[in-house]
Amino acid sequence: MSDIPMRPLGATGLDVSILALGGVKYNFLPDDEAAALVNRAIDLGINYIDTAYGYEESERKIGLVLRDRRDEVVLATKTIRRDYDAAAAELEQSFERLQTDYIDIVQIHDLHSEQDMATIMKPDGALKAVEELRDAGRVGFVGVTSHVDPVILARALRAYPFDTILTSLGAVHAAVRPFYDTIMPAARERNVGVLAMKVMAYGFLADHVDAALRYAMGLPGVAAAVVGVDDTAQLEQLVAIASRFKPLTDSESKKLLADARDIYEARKDEAWFIHPEPMAIG
Repeated sequence: MSDIPMRPLGATGLDVSILALGGVKYNFLPDDEAAALVNRAIDLGINYIDTAYGYEESERKIGLVLRDRRDEVVLATKTIRRDYDAAAAELEQSFERLQTDYIDIVQIHDLHSEQDMATIMKPDGALKAVEELRDAGRVGFVGVTSHVDPVILARALRAYPFDTILTSLGAVHAAVRPFYDTIMPAARERNVGVLAMKVMAYGFLADHVDAALRYAMGLPGVAAAVVGVDDTAQLEQLVAIASRFKPLTDSESKKLLADARDIYEARKDEAWFIHPEPMAIG
């Protein structure tokens, strides 16, 4: 067991490790390697696991471990469905794949437009399916994720009492668009649990791992940085950084953001996961 610090996740009453395990990478690992990686993460003190129905085999592979270690982790999954029937059906499959009868957090995934927000909040929208599972005691909390538009996410937090948010708070995104400054006022108002994703920006920050992870973990109000890993060596590197965590100094942060901006400009054609801030008209 490592000494990864723990933080409260908003008003949920849950304490989570500041390094969380993202589940998207398990699609590319055989079952035994994926299970070994998840087991090692839990052994090292990571207690938050994030996955999604849409991550192909991720839920099933994580379930191979959770059938024996469910009470050791805070488990979050996602549905990208917008209507009640599709979300309800998908989530039933998530329970089966994860081999559990309880999911701590179900997140409405990838909210990216006003239409999205209006659709999930309709009487026959996806939120109703999650609320029914929560009311039945099968889900603990309702979350939302957004990759590309912090303005939409801030509006969603004021329109509905989400318990958690997962959004793009890595240095590359910060160098291009003010995700953090746009989202955090609304998150603080509602005491929402905030989780950072896109910490390494799909490998754009592969040469800045220490600084990139410390940057996301050091953002005030962020409970945990969610990072996907390919193998045990990467996992142990990240755990070592988290265990001795110290926020970046101002000069370190400025340098990282400047480097991140340069990397973005040099690789802009590859940065499909970043939408720059729209230019003001007038």
